Amino acid sequence: MDLGSVIQIWLAALFTVWIYSIAFRDNVFFKFAEHTFVGAAAGHNIVYAVDNIRRYGWTPFTQGATLYLVVFLLGLILYTRYHSKYFWLSRFPLAIMVGIGIGLSMRATVTAEFIAQIISTASLQLVGVDAWTAFSNLIFIIIVVSVVYFFVFTFPGLHGGGRAVIPKIARYGMMAAFGYAFANTVLSRFQMIFGRLDFLMSSWLPLPGAMMVLPIVLILLIYAMIPAEKRPWPKSS
Repeated sequence: MDLGSVIQIWLAALFTVWIYSIAFRDNVFFKFAEHTFVGAAAGHNIVYAVDNIRRYGWTPFTQGATLYLVVFLLGLILYTRYHSKYFWLSRFPLAIMVGIGIGLSMRATVTAEFIAQIISTASLQLVGVDAWTAFSNLIFIIIVVSVVYFFVFTFPGLHGGGRAVIPKIARYGMMAAFGYAFANTVLSRFQMIFGRLDFLMSSWLPLPGAMMVLPIVLILLIYAMIPAEKRPWPKSS
């Protein structure tokens, strides 16, 4: 393994341990790792943004796409927000950005979370499939219809009498969905933790000297978690 790869593994391992130390108590090592990450992310985003401007804006403009001049002007006008007199000009490109963003997101949201869901639900089959698939599709259809029925508040009478069982089915279905979503979120976080632990165990600790450095790192972390006024050294002035 070359020296560059070894340095990358050591840095990744140390920053992993420092970041996860916040689970016990705030300390200077966590703050250093946090600030380093924020700074590196900000620098990466700046470089990535400049590269995008050069690749998708300046290069087509130099090749004859003069319409990109309007885009560059709108981008420059955004910086007028720092001028006390002409700050109002920045509202125009900002309004265009927000409008385009909302329009694209609404289109994607309606397509993915409304139309596609209706098509998927309507295409479920109850006949011509195996018994388990038919049962699963039937439960799915019942829960979908019940939840849609649950949110019909225009006519309060729909939630009373013999029809009260439908909102009850909807509540059970929504609670099951919420529980699944929460469990999936927790599981994904545990997978991230297990991935970092696997990296430490399989990539870092086998390196020469890593097993000797690990106790030192942990001791320093524990000492850094002690409140400053209770540390035996250095004495607070």
